[in-house]
Amino acid sequence: MIPIPKTGDYMVMQCLSALLVLVNGLLIAVNSGPVQAQGDVRHGVILQYHHVSDSAPASTRVTPKAFRRHMEILKEDGFNVWPLARLVAFLQQDKALPDKTVVITIDDAYLDVYQNAAPILNEFGYPFTLFVSTDPVDQKLRGFMSWDQLRELQKQGAQLANHTQSHLHLLRKLEGESESEWLARIESELKQSEARIAEETGANWKYFAYPYGEVNERLLKKIQEWGFLGFGQQSGAVDKALLNSGIAPRFPFNEHYVDEKAFRLKAASLPLPIAKESSEPIVWSKPAKPQLKLTLKAVNGALTCFASDQGEINVVKTADKEFTIQSDTAIPVGRSRYNCTMPVAGQQGRYHWYSKTWIRKRDDGSWYRE
Repeated sequence: MIPIPKTGDYMVMQCLSALLVLVNGLLIAVNSGPVQAQGDVRHGVILQYHHVSDSAPASTRVTPKAFRRHMEILKEDGFNVWPLARLVAFLQQDKALPDKTVVITIDDAYLDVYQNAAPILNEFGYPFTLFVSTDPVDQKLRGFMSWDQLRELQKQGAQLANHTQSHLHLLRKLEGESESEWLARIESELKQSEARIAEETGANWKYFAYPYGEVNERLLKKIQEWGFLGFGQQSGAVDKALLNSGIAPRFPFNEHYVDEKAFRLKAASLPLPIAKESSEPIVWSKPAKPQLKLTLKAVNGALTCFASDQGEINVVKTADKEFTIQSDTAIPVGRSRYNCTMPVAGQQGRYHWYSKTWIRKRDDGSWYRE
């Protein structure tokens, strides 16, 4: 069982949905085919799924019916569904791309993805990326795909990328393990998994999805030094800077975050135009209300931020285009986020979106249980 972290997305969507009702009456689908470039578009959205099943845990699944509906919305609303490698190439080369470009990613290589998701994706002709943890495949664990099935999906257009060997909690050191020993172990996990994928399928993208979305500043730097592009589980659209940050954002979906209006808003979102960010540490071993400071390139309207399990939180404008964001109460033990949105100028119903991940250990310094 691989849970998706709790987020403040629900509170964000309640607020945005209410605003759309007041301003626009309804969120209307645009049935006009793929949308062409509108101005200087240099961003996209990466969607993230795990199980596509009626029976997996709600925190890690969308039903086949809900997944199909998401794919239908992408078609109805004129989204451009690209392979991850193409989006990466365009962003890294500073090439303009069509507005409303999205990428579909699925983590863990569960068997139900082969059985339920792949036929739907093939029906729509949508490319996708599978982030594979190789040990369950090598060990032929029940509920996971085989290498033959992964190769079959690859022939159908799927990209296969790295999700470690064992889907471990990357930040958790073994008893008595030093910092250098810990980093060596994580490096081995990534490189061995990359080698297994290459050996079995020939794929060697050096794209890496963090298990559980867990990371700290030290690991972010090492992931980049080891030559990987890192992808997280925090919400938001992606541009070149975020792609190269070490943990590019992806919008995670499960049974708690499957609403059609929410899906449309997220898939059509843009990155928050951040010129500078400074923040307190990601990982905490005590009660904390982390402070996040953002300097924006442009301010198109109210910057509104939400925290997991708290709802809307304090946003203070400290100078022209400079904001300080801080939760009202301590972040919960486990994984949480600040989610910030701002209206897109001249595009009613669309929002800039940015998410910051926080991790809080227990007060005695021990790790929380899943």
